[in-house]
Amino acid sequence: MSKKLYSQIIVFAMLTVMLFTFTVGAQEQVELKFLHRWTQEPDNGFFEEVVAEYEKQNPNVKIDMQVIANDPFKEKIKIILGTENAPDVFFTWPGEFTNRFIRANQIMDLTPYMEEGWGDTFINSVVEPFKYNEKIYGAPYRLDAKVFVYNTKIFDEVGVEVPETWPEFLDVLEKIDNAGYTPIAFGNMFPWAVSHYIGQLNAKCVPYEEYMADLDPATGDFAHPGYVQALEKYAELTPYFNASANAIRHDEARANLINGQAAMMYLEIIEIPELQKTAPQEFLDNYDVFVMPDIPNGAGDQSALIGYPEGFVVAANTKHPEEAVKFLKYLTGKEVGKKEAQDLGFVNGIKNVVDKGEIPESIYSTTQLVLETERLVNWFDSSLHAEIWSVAGSELQKITDGVTTPEAAMERIRNAAEDVRAQF
Repeated sequence: MSKKLYSQIIVFAMLTVMLFTFTVGAQEQVELKFLHRWTQEPDNGFFEEVVAEYEKQNPNVKIDMQVIANDPFKEKIKIILGTENAPDVFFTWPGEFTNRFIRANQIMDLTPYMEEGWGDTFINSVVEPFKYNEKIYGAPYRLDAKVFVYNTKIFDEVGVEVPETWPEFLDVLEKIDNAGYTPIAFGNMFPWAVSHYIGQLNAKCVPYEEYMADLDPATGDFAHPGYVQALEKYAELTPYFNASANAIRHDEARANLINGQAAMMYLEIIEIPELQKTAPQEFLDNYDVFVMPDIPNGAGDQSALIGYPEGFVVAANTKHPEEAVKFLKYLTGKEVGKKEAQDLGFVNGIKNVVDKGEIPESIYSTTQLVLETERLVNWFDSSLHAEIWSVAGSELQKITDGVTTPEAAMERIRNAAEDVRAQF
């Protein structure tokens, strides 16, 4: 080999190495801020594993993962969006909680990406909640709904069966109370818990289209008499709650359920994996679920089920939109979804993400309630304009304590809705 050819080969090799080094170096400049709300384990550890695997598969991307607990998250996200500290990809609840950020142009429209085939991978019904003005702004991370989890041993001992109608429900509660058990465990220190009751009762007492129109802060007046009826039905339950419901947390009340001190509790299906991990075997061998009983004279949809998916969105001001969307696709995709179902017991919105037998039957069957229902309605607190919810949450706690009436509470909520409408 001539010296000239040898020199050319050396120069070419050096240029190749320099080009590769430059390319890798350039790729390594991408950093994404990722924010979720699961501070507890094993959930936070799950996200750490997902992020580590994604970085391994995409060495040009560094994920700066941050976590803020559930209740402070709701306030802090309002502060940091639109600033330089805003996350690129972050958790959200669909509905008005997210819609206000969309109106403020703080969340990216994902419709073009969904139309490229990404949207076809999801179950359509769980993508619908992330739509606003016919555009898609988020992707579902896990499904959720609300059911009564009940102690079958207590039901058998008292001699009652699962109620299908509201009068039957009240009869069951009275018999359980007379037998010396707390009929319903309830912790409402944070009033999102009562919002789940009212959201479901509203759906049963108010025509669906009218209910949806009232949730629009620009038009909602909550004039239908079904709203008062829903509050009256809720008030009928309060004598059967444990004492001082507004003074204890949801998880504290749940402990009373699994320890056999209460006969039932209104729980999210995403709490069932937690029961599987922490409840005594005595409880696990003797529990089942039922949905909120029908209200015979309710003007709403008796088959509607309260429960919405939770998900993630991309900030509109991200400096790396393509990389952020790519990470979101991975985060809410089938590979992570299968791991999520098997490790945590949560099911995301991907079609056929797990088969029967791959996760515990109790988790699989309750998830099917969400997938098979014809109509899901959103959590009441996530659906309302923040100013309306501030009043509603307070009034619902007063009803829980028995210090106001459904009529008086609804009047204050309607007044708050009128003030908000004036802003639009």
